[in-house]
Amino acid sequence: MKAYLQILGQRSPEGLPSVILQSDNQRYLFNCREGTQRLFLEEKLKFAKLQNIFLTRLTWDGVGGMPGMILTLTDNGISRINLHGPTNLTHLMVASRNFVYRTQATVETHEFDQASKAFHDGHLTVTPVVVLPNDYSESKLPSAGMKRPRSNSDSERSARLDPFANSTVEEKMAYRRTVLSQMFTNETDDAPGHTIEAPCTPRQHPLSKSGKNLSEVPDAEINMIPLKERHAKASVSEIPSDVSPRSEVQKTKFRNMEYLFQPLPPAKPFPAAISYICRGPTLLGKFNKQAALALGINPGPIYGKLHKGETVTLEDGRVITPDQVSSPPVPGYLFLIVDCPDISYVDNLISSPSFEKYQTIDETDSPSVIVHLVGDDVLQDARYRQWMNRFNPKTEHIIGTQDICSQPVLFEKHALGQYRLSKLNDSIFPIPKYDNNPAKTLDQFNDLPAKCFPLTNMIQADLVPKSGVVQQSLNKLLFDHTNKEHPDIKKIEANEEYAQAVTAAKEEAGKVDLSEQFPGEDVEVITLGTGSAIPSRYRNVSGTLIKIPGYGSILLDAGESTYGQMMRRFGQDRLEKEIRDIKCIFVSHLHADHHLGVMRLLTKLHALNQRGENKRTFLVAPGIFRNWLEEYSHIEPIDQENIIPIFNEFIVPGKQVHPSSPYAKSNFPQFGRLLPESLKKSRNNLVELRKELGLRKFDAVEVFHCRWAYGLTLEHESGWKLVYSGDTRPCDNLIESGQNATLLIHEASMDDDMLAEAIAKRHSTTKEAVEVGESQRYAKMPKLSEEQKNVCFSFDLMSVSIKQIPLLRTFTQAIEILFKDEELLHEEEIESISKNTHDLE
Repeated sequence: MKAYLQILGQRSPEGLPSVILQSDNQRYLFNCREGTQRLFLEEKLKFAKLQNIFLTRLTWDGVGGMPGMILTLTDNGISRINLHGPTNLTHLMVASRNFVYRTQATVETHEFDQASKAFHDGHLTVTPVVVLPNDYSESKLPSAGMKRPRSNSDSERSARLDPFANSTVEEKMAYRRTVLSQMFTNETDDAPGHTIEAPCTPRQHPLSKSGKNLSEVPDAEINMIPLKERHAKASVSEIPSDVSPRSEVQKTKFRNMEYLFQPLPPAKPFPAAISYICRGPTLLGKFNKQAALALGINPGPIYGKLHKGETVTLEDGRVITPDQVSSPPVPGYLFLIVDCPDISYVDNLISSPSFEKYQTIDETDSPSVIVHLVGDDVLQDARYRQWMNRFNPKTEHIIGTQDICSQPVLFEKHALGQYRLSKLNDSIFPIPKYDNNPAKTLDQFNDLPAKCFPLTNMIQADLVPKSGVVQQSLNKLLFDHTNKEHPDIKKIEANEEYAQAVTAAKEEAGKVDLSEQFPGEDVEVITLGTGSAIPSRYRNVSGTLIKIPGYGSILLDAGESTYGQMMRRFGQDRLEKEIRDIKCIFVSHLHADHHLGVMRLLTKLHALNQRGENKRTFLVAPGIFRNWLEEYSHIEPIDQENIIPIFNEFIVPGKQVHPSSPYAKSNFPQFGRLLPESLKKSRNNLVELRKELGLRKFDAVEVFHCRWAYGLTLEHESGWKLVYSGDTRPCDNLIESGQNATLLIHEASMDDDMLAEAIAKRHSTTKEAVEVGESQRYAKMPKLSEEQKNVCFSFDLMSVSIKQIPLLRTFTQAIEILFKDEELLHEEEIESISKNTHDLE
């Protein structure tokens, strides 16, 4: 038997790292922050056999990657997933019901409280130790069977506003579990249909209307394409029209999904931090054949029974017990994961009796390794260090605090690509920010246990057959673009063909006349994420930052790990300023790859406001997205008073919301009977947004992708205009809205040979997007026809002002040379890792 721990990620502002237990039979994941599945791909870790995810706390910095991870796991054939964590875990899952669901899998939640028993699946026993901060009153703990207080005078009103006002804790949990079972039904391989249906009718192909390529249409300037990729390559049968009809099963499911529009029972934040005591399976003792023969037992099946621990009776009536022919069983491996967020948890953690048994010199009950996920102030506390010293001196400690953890590059493939691109223009293609040196070291403490190691990405600790931190994992060669002896850097520097192409490209770029002045020339476009569906080693999912000098920034979609991408683009020193400058977040639609990064940004903005900044952020999104924010805020505060909502449905020029729409039927307070008030509020907030950003126009545009899918047209008072497509098929609405655009950012998630799939999944191909405006597809460079050579593709972290966009065309040939050797490798990687991946819908 073999088992070991691996740390995935780094303790950083992005959140908690993950701990992976790898064994012969199963994999287990502890914590899942944003970007975790991308790290799996980066480190070539497999998703197979990963059925159990344990969470140490329910804050977004530890769970933000879980929704996307669940979708990826189910798409890779895992049909049953168990989630374990603190109170409110079920609430978290069902709050995501509008964008996290699968019909081919089952997801179950197991919430731990202070009285919970250990988890056991035959391969691993996990004992939770639930710890609360000192200032948390026992009276605030959820009480089973208690009803919400009410008076007779407001009983009817309460029931109307909150249908669960008179429900018990058990009844509320039963409702949540019912919703969860409807999200993951394990009935079919087809994805459910409740966000597939687009509210708009099929539109004409743009060429069928004008007969011209859009580049030939006056005032329609083609400039830039955020490049996306599609991992799924499902075969698609011949499709007669732009929309494949829904089956009767899908129609029935759609009609039965009323729970989507119903509010969840209210929850309240419960700031538990859970540590886990983990014990592997007991190993059988060694069978002693000579002892068996001495007892007159001949070889045969009876040997197997005795070795498995069974007592047997011989033909002569003698009873033989296993201990007579085997050495004693060996207790399973033992490790601890300790989560202590800040100093307010220290007292309750170190006084917990759950750890006392394991603070011994008896190696049977001594953990071989302890992973400490603790706040900076916790390690500074002498009491905590004394508690660490109570464990066996042979126990090894992996310590993860932000100040003793360096912040190296985690996505080295992308960083190496950026290094090569930076040779073309290092301001347009900046190298990701990183720091290989920690702010502090463990040497500052003279009273730590003897065997302590700072937490690093991919550090490995063996559990059996040997135990201990693997020294080789401590010496991983880190990305360092200044180290010319680094093998990868050396290889790049030795590539003469690329060097010549760079020289030629720079010469061509020098010929581009950038002297013309025009409105919007200094507006900066930063493509934080240029992939789609799921992230890859080279590309994160969707996110584009538009920086308007003198006004602030607009974030166009924010897929998972957008915050991390901003950290890699700007560095920790500038990160807070750039987040503070975001005046507006626009969410185009509810697919997870376009908005799972929003919550992390909002929690960071909340932290700023906790310091008294009172910073407002306009959130422009489909109305139903507000439900997700409302229900998540029951778990973790996100300062909704300073989130200024604008519903996309209400800012589509000329659109009327029909009384029979889902919004009118919904019981959510921002919809239904409050529809007129919500409409008025959205449009009043829109006036404020336009004023704050200096805009004449900020219009949502209905596009053809899924229910509640929108593009965006904005026009600045200085005269420039930007159009953003979100995800869509070629769409007349967008073309009409985009007339006279200074910049059009259009998706193209499929290459030209994937037209059938693009139609089925309601995306655009490269050719179609160029005809409308622009495109996206492969992880590096898609194949361009000669007539498309004036098209410019974007890469993650690319930063370019609108004035500089003509430079990008001069880099095309060099970029094709740069990535030509990696295309085959990348395609093999995508095929092996993500062959079953569907849209994250």
